[in-house]
Amino acid sequence: MAVLGVVGCDGTPAAIDASSGPSGRASAVSVRLDVQADKPASLTLLAFKAALAGVAPGEVLGLVDPLSAAYPTRDCELRDADRAADALVSRGSSIELEELTGVAVGLETGGVTSDLRSSPRIFPDVAAAIGGVVTQAGPLPLARVPERLRVSLGPPIAPDAQTAVALSVPAAGWVTALNGMPPRTGVPLATSADLRIDATGAGLGGAETTVEIRPFGGTVALVCALPVDAAGAAATTTTLLVPRPLLAALLAASRVTPGASTAAALDLVRRTEERLPSSDSHVTVEVRTSTLVELRP
Repeated sequence: MAVLGVVGCDGTPAAIDASSGPSGRASAVSVRLDVQADKPASLTLLAFKAALAGVAPGEVLGLVDPLSAAYPTRDCELRDADRAADALVSRGSSIELEELTGVAVGLETGGVTSDLRSSPRIFPDVAAAIGGVVTQAGPLPLARVPERLRVSLGPPIAPDAQTAVALSVPAAGWVTALNGMPPRTGVPLATSADLRIDATGAGLGGAETTVEIRPFGGTVALVCALPVDAAGAAATTTTLLVPRPLLAALLAASRVTPGASTAAALDLVRRTEERLPSSDSHVTVEVRTSTLVELRP
């Protein structure tokens, strides 16, 4: 999980100078499950409260964790996490993070519920405009992917208040073919031609579904929403055509040596989101399946 932040020389979170003061607050709980066909799945939790200056609440999670940025409504977008963080600094915006105390996550598998343990952690020194402390856990290996999650924020503040929500875990989607061939580890993909991606599972349970291509060692990603039919629902089996200019732009933005290839993760991501009752916390649950590919000029 990518994280951004500032730490003082003595190990304490560095104070953020936001002369305009906080313009709002937000809180989020993000649960990510990485699922592979040939190895155990893993789970990562990130939760926090945030004081915001010049940042919209809906942008916060994607700035703190670029993997959780909002999906494009259609087609593809080329994104750069470094540029997004630099933009915060240039406009004098900031995000000051606080531990989300009392958050609890229960994993329900086969009718048995187990509790996930989390702890406060200082954000690493990556972006000058984002810093503080978050609640985190994982990556934790899982024997099985849970069917449901229950997320709560401690005891209710009033007898009739609800501070918990139960969410179904989205079914994993899988890339079944790349340019008409079964995907395999390290498959070469030429950026000089369009890329055809066939995937399954996109329409199950109403989760948003994207394909993401992320070169290793960089901060850029190409994020594409899967096609939607006329009724507004993603098909359970679908084909995505990624245009050649976007692939070439991704390779150029990854800053590899001109003419060189680079390894990348090609992920199929399915995500659901709910608002925690009686609070301003948003809970997201995503399932990510990944294929290692090689981008070639």
